[in-house]
Amino acid sequence: MTLRHSLDGRRGSPYRLFLCKSMLNITKVYSQRYVLIIIMVLFSLLTNNKHLWGEENIIPMKYQKATLDNGLRIIMVEHHELPVVAIEMLVKVGSAHDPQEKQGLANIVAQLLREGTHSKGSLEISDEIDFIGGTLNMDCEYDSTSVTATALVKHFETILNLVSEISRFPTFQPKDIEFHRDKAITSIIREKDNKKTIASRHFSEMLYGTHPYAHPPIGTVEDLKAISRNEIIQFHKNHYLPNNSILTVVGDINPANILAAIKETFGDWKKEDVQESTLPSILKINGYKIRLVDKPDLTQTEIRLGHPGIKRDDPDYFSLMLLNYILGKGPASRLYTKIRAEKGLTYGAKSRFDARKLRGPFYIRTYSKNETAIETLRLVLDELRKLKSGSVTREELDDAKSYYVGHFPLSMETPAQIASKIIEQEFYGLPEDYVEKYLKNIKAVSMEDLNHAIKRILDPHNLVIVLVSKAEDILEEAKALGEVELKGL
Repeated sequence: MTLRHSLDGRRGSPYRLFLCKSMLNITKVYSQRYVLIIIMVLFSLLTNNKHLWGEENIIPMKYQKATLDNGLRIIMVEHHELPVVAIEMLVKVGSAHDPQEKQGLANIVAQLLREGTHSKGSLEISDEIDFIGGTLNMDCEYDSTSVTATALVKHFETILNLVSEISRFPTFQPKDIEFHRDKAITSIIREKDNKKTIASRHFSEMLYGTHPYAHPPIGTVEDLKAISRNEIIQFHKNHYLPNNSILTVVGDINPANILAAIKETFGDWKKEDVQESTLPSILKINGYKIRLVDKPDLTQTEIRLGHPGIKRDDPDYFSLMLLNYILGKGPASRLYTKIRAEKGLTYGAKSRFDARKLRGPFYIRTYSKNETAIETLRLVLDELRKLKSGSVTREELDDAKSYYVGHFPLSMETPAQIASKIIEQEFYGLPEDYVEKYLKNIKAVSMEDLNHAIKRILDPHNLVIVLVSKAEDILEEAKALGEVELKGL
């Protein structure tokens, strides 16, 4: 993607040339590990979103696609604003692919990738990325795992080789496995001190039942203890394959040269049959399913409620994104206005549609003192019922559009951000021009579209409700809403 910015709106302005020369001078003075940060800061000063975005769309991105003989899908995007390059390798495996009773397997495999390969130790990998002032990260989510790297473009081959090395040739040494197993178990145990995380775990468990979305990617203590080194090795062998991966490169690049380097680095990666996972259906919620998790030391109640939401490729995605802004995103939302500003019952209330490969959750999160928790919950339920009745105003819709039209450009300023958006488009099978028409799609949402999405998705009478609190303070009042399941931590 070629995006041109200048503070006066003209390409190649004297001020722009001055800053470019300044950046080159800075690179001579400071060590390389700070160069990338300095360039990003200067770039943010140069950014002019009005010039960056057209009336309806993002300026068309200049990108090319290719597929190697081994099935590796490649996307290359030109973005010449900075002498920086970002690489993201997405493998189409996440915690939803964890075997039964091995929850946390996908995540621990991802965390172990940079702990050592056939030719490099973990310290050598860290020193190599630090020396060039780059970044190297792993992230395991429900549907996928990503390896991301950024650096100055002159170090492209270094980070390309590192991404290949850690993705393809990890050694999974026993000492590293035990370190990350213990680290994950410690994190899970510490979650019991965090009412927000407790509510999240119980909410997912109730919402998804036997579906893999019921557990967070980090897994459970019992399952992590049961994972063997052989299972880690086999999981990597079965899923980390070229024909199960997407590689995106964004930055100040020449696609022809980049493609040649990718072929040389990844061309010998052998394809194998990908094991397809059959996931259970996501069941509908009937009535209120209420769970009260007893944490006797709490004076405030954590409240989480919701129901199954949408897949990422849902046709009403933009309508529901705007709806969510109206309901529970930011200080102007209905939930915040009613519960915080008018009633003073909480310091925060928000809602979210977490769209995934399959139906992710729609949820609302807030909290209040124990003595006002059920009153707060009733107000949330009232707001949901009002939305279901179709009472959104034109002003609310226009405000929501204005927010996203102004916010979206901020998420597309750096090569790493663009890489993330492009790979998301590819992974979820969205239209080829999805990112380019993002703003147009937002502006195109009508009141009729919004009402249709509300009626199709929002279901205020069939909800999972989780309350984390001192049970004796709120149990009797909670029973007025329906049958309450009382649980320990």
